[in-house]
Parts: sequence; C-alpha cells; structure tokens
Amino acid sequence: MNHSISCTYIGHATNIIRFGESSIITDPHFRNRIFTQRRLIPLPVEPWRLPDFDLVLLSHVHCGHFDVSSYKYISCKTPIIVPDGTERAVGQFIPNPVIELSHFSSHKLHNGITVTALPVRAPFFKFFPIRYRGASAYLIRSTDGDRAVYFCGDSAYGDHFKEASDICKIDAALLPIGAYEPKWMMKNLHMTPEEAVAASEDLRTGDMIPICHGTFRLSMEKPEAPKERLSSIVASNPDLQNRVHILAPGESFDLKSKKL
Repeated sequence: MNHSISCTYIGHATNIIRFGESSIITDPHFRNRIFTQRRLIPLPVEPWRLPDFDLVLLSHVHCGHFDVSSYKYISCKTPIIVPDGTERAVGQFIPNPVIELSHFSSHKLHNGITVTALPVRAPFFKFFPIRYRGASAYLIRSTDGDRAVYFCGDSAYGDHFKEASDICKIDAALLPIGAYEPKWMMKNLHMTPEEAVAASEDLRTGDMIPICHGTFRLSMEKPEAPKERLSSIVASNPDLQNRVHILAPGESFDLKSKKL
C-alpha cells in the first residue's frame, strides 16, 4: 500500500501530518506567547476550525511543546502519545486518553499506521524534576513499512539519528533548527541548522522539513537567523536544494508522489 503523506507547518513544533487516512498533530501550541515571549508571526489557522485528529504526538512536557490551554481545541477522545515517565504530568491536566511509550516501543492505529517512540539526546533535561524529564522522537510508518515520517521536538545532535535510520527507510524528517545560542548552554538541548542537516543525512531521509524556528524568540540568536542560516547552507549545496523544504507557517509539503 502506498500511503500519501503531507506535512503542514503551523509554527514552532506544531505540525499537522496527514498519513494516508490518518491525521496527526505534533506538540499542539496555539497560544500567542510562551512565558513573556509573544508569537512573532500570526497563527496561520483558527484552531477551533481544525478537524478532529486521530492522534497527538507529544515530544516532551516543557512549556513550548506542552500547552494545556491548546487542548481545548482537540477532542477529548483523541489519544495522546507521550514519552516514558510523563503520563502523570500530562494526565493531571487534560482528560484525553494518554499512551505512554518507552523508547523503541510502538502503538498501532486502527488504519495500518504504527508509531514508534525513539530516543533523543537531551542531557540538559536531567536538571528538571523527574516527571518532566522524558523526551522522545517518533517514527510514524505504515505497517507494511512502505512509508515513514520522523518527528523530533527537541534534541541535541547525536548518534541516535543514525540508529533510527536502521529501522526503515524514512521519507521525510521534521527536525528542529532553532534556539541554539548561546552554544555553550544550548548544545546539550538543541541543534544548529548545520547539525540538523547532518541529522537528516544520518537519518538518510528523502526530505527534511525544518521546524522550531521563527515563531517565538526563545534564545539569543535573532528569530530569523535559523532560517537564514539554513537557507545559506542549502543554496551552497545543490544536493540539498531538492530535499530541504523551508515552510512558512500554514504552508504544506505533499509527499504523495515521492517514493524512496
């Protein structure tokens, strides 16, 4: 079976992934601020008009990725997959069914889609209370292994990307590129654009969609710097020009005609 895939970038780590007949949203965050930092660009959707989703993927429970108020726009029947150790932290705030996955464990949807939780590199998380330390990337794939999408909320660069590539061929990877300055502090939490490109190469993915940039100012670099830096990398490398897709908020990339 050849599942069609499309990815719509909403902003920060919020994406809508349509995978065959399944509709999945990642790290839903519709508020206009994170702490004191206001949204830099308008939210490209009216969240109350969004259709029901089959699944929510939560990469970790930090405020830029887990916004309790945003779940009022998501049906309370929609299950949420969360990292190992965070079920209690999530379940105390929202009524949705919560599915906690340890790394390399999987959950099957009703329509032939499997979601597998995978490790990220986030040693900085050890400074958070234990129930807020869990973090995962997710591999969304058809049960027959024909198509796959990789989503990563926050991660430093590491060998875990190469390890993920051994599981199956990956059509597209949604990878964070922002919040990397100052490097001495952020290197154990986030990737630079160069590291994100290296991660996409380690994953051997067909396409890369950069996320976590230009929505909120959460670190010392200018908000436009990650996108500009990545654009410069792509412009100087012809091999990247057909596979790195920098989406504006609300813009979609359709993979239905692409196949590895």
